[in-house]
Amino acid sequence: MMLDYNKARFKLASLALLTLAACSTLPPEASKPALELPTVTTAKSEDLNQWWQRYQDPALNALIEQSLQYNADIKAAVARVDEAAALLSSARSNLTPTADLSISANRSQASEKGAVARPVGTYLSNTFSTGVNLSYEVDLWGRVRANNSAALGQLISNREALNALRSSLAAQVARAYFSLLATDRKLALTQQTLRTREEALALTQKRLDGGTANSLQLQQAQSERDAVAANLPNLIAAQAQSERALQVLAGASPRAIIEAPVKRSQASSLPDAPAVPAGLSSDLLTRRPDIRQAEADLATAQAKVSEARARYYPQLVLTGNVGQESAKLSDLFSGPALIWAVGAALTQPIFGLRDIDAQVDAAKARGVQSEANYVKTVQTAFKEVYDALGTMRAASDTLVLQQQRSKALSESLRIAQRRYDAGVSQYLDVLDAQRSLYAVDSDRIDAQANRLNASVDLFRALGGGW
Repeated sequence: MMLDYNKARFKLASLALLTLAACSTLPPEASKPALELPTVTTAKSEDLNQWWQRYQDPALNALIEQSLQYNADIKAAVARVDEAAALLSSARSNLTPTADLSISANRSQASEKGAVARPVGTYLSNTFSTGVNLSYEVDLWGRVRANNSAALGQLISNREALNALRSSLAAQVARAYFSLLATDRKLALTQQTLRTREEALALTQKRLDGGTANSLQLQQAQSERDAVAANLPNLIAAQAQSERALQVLAGASPRAIIEAPVKRSQASSLPDAPAVPAGLSSDLLTRRPDIRQAEADLATAQAKVSEARARYYPQLVLTGNVGQESAKLSDLFSGPALIWAVGAALTQPIFGLRDIDAQVDAAKARGVQSEANYVKTVQTAFKEVYDALGTMRAASDTLVLQQQRSKALSESLRIAQRRYDAGVSQYLDVLDAQRSLYAVDSDRIDAQANRLNASVDLFRALGGGW
């Protein structure tokens, strides 16, 4: 008896030492690669997920909210998140014992010519049973926990991919909306300019009839009127295309894409871009969903390495069952019909080690890929922020200059018109001033749209507001 006890102690000690040795060979916790980040100043951070509300445009807010709810790509991404959540639930179930209820009824016939003689009339037999079967894998080496961590990382990755898609979609809608507003303003400018050209053409005709103008001036006025009118078809077509693009982004029905106009604000000018404070903190980039997704992918890959390496070690499964069994249904739940069993199985791979080696190598390779992708994502994030800041600064400077040009050319047109009316200068001076003012006003609208789009890019690059 003492000998059996010593053997049991020796086996338990050996198992404990094997466990410690195996745990010491498992990979460390998931860690992010060290990066050399640029030196930046700090500013007060503002948590603003719905950054588009900073433009104070109810029509834009409604369009973005509609797109985030009905866009087809968003629906597919939401389904991927639900799939990952279900897989995580499945992985977590492996951390707890499984229990199955079994109920069976069997009727069999024994052979009359078998090796064991059967009494006459006992060839048929019935068996009724019911019971609960239990099974549990003891996670000695962390394989089940690593698989659970990988499933959790995949869920987080899919959620952040959804957030990245939402951010990108909101930016697309905002840019398309501002482009539509810019087209509206250019169309209104062209229509107003066309009315002015038609009035000038009618006035020139009267002067020709009165002998104070010549045919050349009339043809010049007609040419300027036609040149402005020629811009209208392209602007109308661009307006319709922008509306259809917005309807598609918003997930509208095919009929709405063709027939329903896009609602926009009644403002007579484009909204102002929010001012950017000086000294933005680099911590704002940690809100970017693509960076969070890359972090989750890196953690998932490292968990997969742990799971693959744990397959080198034995797998211990505990089983048990308890129930009732009898030949008669009436005796099934009686005391003598009780049955039970317990067991343990320890499985150690022997001939499949090459396959495990390959799985470990593949998991390590995916880990290297995830690490490289994480580094690239962070690099891209800084690039996009600085590019957006530079573009917005350039767009702001361009807008100021275009506004100054528009003011100067408006005064130039007023002087040229007055000099022509006084007979001091030619009508060609008036036409040149009108043509230049129309062109610079169109460029000013483009500069306003470019500044708004640059601010949208900055919001998206920062992962939200500031």
